[in-house]
Amino acid sequence: MTKKERFMTALRLGVPDVVPVAPLIHHRFAHKVLGRSDWRAVFEVHQMLGSIHFRGPLGVSVRSSLPEGYSEEWHEVEKSPDGRVTIEWVIRTPKRTMKGKIVRGMIPDDPLVSKTVEYPIKGVEDWLAFLDFRLRWLENAKEPVFDEVAEAVKVMGEDGIASVGLTPAFTALAERRGMEQFLLDLYDYPDLISELLEVERQVMEKHVEAFVSSPAEVAWLDICWATGADMGPKNFEKWALPDVVRAMEKVREAKGKYLGLYTLGRIRRLLPMLVETGVHFIETFEPNQGDISLAEAKRLYGDRVCIMGNYNCLVLAFGTVEDAREEARRCLREGMDGGGYIMVTADEVPADAKWENLKAMVETVEEEGRYAR
Repeated sequence: MTKKERFMTALRLGVPDVVPVAPLIHHRFAHKVLGRSDWRAVFEVHQMLGSIHFRGPLGVSVRSSLPEGYSEEWHEVEKSPDGRVTIEWVIRTPKRTMKGKIVRGMIPDDPLVSKTVEYPIKGVEDWLAFLDFRLRWLENAKEPVFDEVAEAVKVMGEDGIASVGLTPAFTALAERRGMEQFLLDLYDYPDLISELLEVERQVMEKHVEAFVSSPAEVAWLDICWATGADMGPKNFEKWALPDVVRAMEKVREAKGKYLGLYTLGRIRRLLPMLVETGVHFIETFEPNQGDISLAEAKRLYGDRVCIMGNYNCLVLAFGTVEDAREEARRCLREGMDGGGYIMVTADEVPADAKWENLKAMVETVEEEGRYAR
């Protein structure tokens, strides 16, 4: 089987010849290795390792000709001698301008790490202005844009999955307000936030439709803001689960398209409702911050959803080569039986991951992750 055939077979809950291995290499580690951070660099690093590209800085968009006075922009406003960069984040409407700040470059050995130090949405009046902004965006949304994804599909061929990252409504709002304040707003202004979420879900659906129109076969919905908030099953079901349901409804209508969930944190109590939505895969089953083992997740849900993840990223950064091999063996023992498992790291590969440890991970799977025929 090719790398892509292995991946897609496991994704469909089948048994490939070898367990697919797809460490979550993103722009930060690619930049460390190659000095570049685009999707091509991420793919090249996978080629060097022998793993399959699955996640990277790829997405789709929707062209929207906003009326005059409406915009969302990011501008570099300051660069210090030590390499620290300050970026101003501006959301404009004719009646209100909202500003935030992002700082990047504060860690010399990991220069692409950024932190939002000021969020543009700061209260009810900002939320109302943003609601107006989103309604204007929807009114003027036009054709989908996926040129970059189409190019990635051609370049990767049978060696990669040019998957598309999608942003759910909960994440889109929380990342503009900040998680702590957003959770408070859910309780303080439930009617307003419900209205915002409904409009933002319509924005999300436009992007899901763009994915469906694109040549990409796989997309992932980044619900880690919601799962990581640890707000309990009832609140999750009310505020975040509808994002997954609505996205799956769009994907289910299309042939040959697959949607999965990128989760973090304690997801044990959320898994029954997530699996019930019909998503095709769930990742990442964190071994340190999570509350369910790979073995238990596979036993309980492995016949209904492809399980991805659980490889401990800390081993890649701080362990020995033998530690890296043993961690791969553990994941194989817990996840590979019967197929439907893809070995993925339990979060993004850190910039300080050791190359020899990543190689050991991939080589161990190639040697010991083969299914009997």
